[in-house]
Amino acid sequence: MKKVFIPAPHFPPSALPPSQRVRLLVRHLHDTGWDPVIFTVDHYYREEQADHWMEEITGNAFEKIEVGAWDQRQSRKLGIGDLGIRMFFSLWRSMLRQAKKEKPALILYPVPPWYIMLMAPFIRRTTGIPYAIDFIDPWVYNIKKKNAKAVISQWLARRLEGFVVKRSSAIFAVSKGILDDLVARHPSISSKPLISVPYGVEVSDYASIHIQPKQEEALILRYTGAVSENMLPVVNCLIKAMSIVRLTLPVKVIFTGTSYAGAGLVKPVLEDLITRNVASDFVTENPARVSYREALEINKQADMQLLIGDTTPYYAASKLMGLVASGRPFFAWVHEGSFPARFLKELGYAYVEYFATGELEDPGKINQLAKAILNALNERNHFVPVSLQNPVFRQYTADAMTKIFADTFQQIA
Repeated sequence: MKKVFIPAPHFPPSALPPSQRVRLLVRHLHDTGWDPVIFTVDHYYREEQADHWMEEITGNAFEKIEVGAWDQRQSRKLGIGDLGIRMFFSLWRSMLRQAKKEKPALILYPVPPWYIMLMAPFIRRTTGIPYAIDFIDPWVYNIKKKNAKAVISQWLARRLEGFVVKRSSAIFAVSKGILDDLVARHPSISSKPLISVPYGVEVSDYASIHIQPKQEEALILRYTGAVSENMLPVVNCLIKAMSIVRLTLPVKVIFTGTSYAGAGLVKPVLEDLITRNVASDFVTENPARVSYREALEINKQADMQLLIGDTTPYYAASKLMGLVASGRPFFAWVHEGSFPARFLKELGYAYVEYFATGELEDPGKINQLAKAILNALNERNHFVPVSLQNPVFRQYTADAMTKIFADTFQQIA
């Protein structure tokens, strides 16, 4: 067994996307000959809701080392909430000490939070241990609401990204678009292993999830997950289309967990869109995040689940494979150049509509979307789930995802 160190600020009982990515890896790395050592913090120092079911389904085939962090209850008074910053120095000291002692074959940095990457070149220079990066979200992106904090964050990202990626031994990302953007900014990394690994899914997560009786007579469509700034124009178009659909069918659209903010910091994300579209009587937003198990339960209860893309083609949609694995009908409204679009086309999935960013305000496109949703709802009782043995789907299970990582680890080691 070779050891791989994985600094994971967000790790079960967290259910945030970075935590999901790492917990799927540690569930299967042992089967590929790798012994994972996780560096994280006590949940006391995190702001997301604790989800103890996440700990159950992660298993125990890993070693966990907890490091210290600045208490967010104090650091937020100084404007510092980023967990990667708050645990940076404790993580660095612990990783360096353990690396010298245990001599792992590799260190994998899953990001965000992105600032933990900055220690990677220094630990490599001190210990000689190579490192890889897994971009779950891009560090550099175009910001629309240019508040001072966002501007400073992106100024730093654009100046520090190259220092980190050029010294890595391999770069993973949840979509090829993220890798393409990295190469465009730093052409010299094109000679490194650059591996696109979409989010996998643990099919067994759904084994104990049962459909609860529905109380509503209206047809319920649910989207459960955060809504980013780049998703707002896409959601706006969807709400306009649903205004048309409800002229024919009684529908309710429920958004849950739309805010990235932690407990006590949650604010509505869609309030303005709902008001502008006069949609409060059929669109509901519950911005607080729910546990992973509750998310699976309420989604399976819905008449139809929703998969919503954003205005960038690199958006990978962490919930995509889970929607397929759920065996329940879902409607996808995704960017035509994104991985979800390519995957659903290859799968031959019927309940989907594609968009180009420039089409989102086109009345004709809104009518087209409304027609596609109406058709999916009318056909929902004839929905045939995707076979979990379908080879197009099988290549994106958690164990298949882990094997891609493990093969690259072996190449580096």
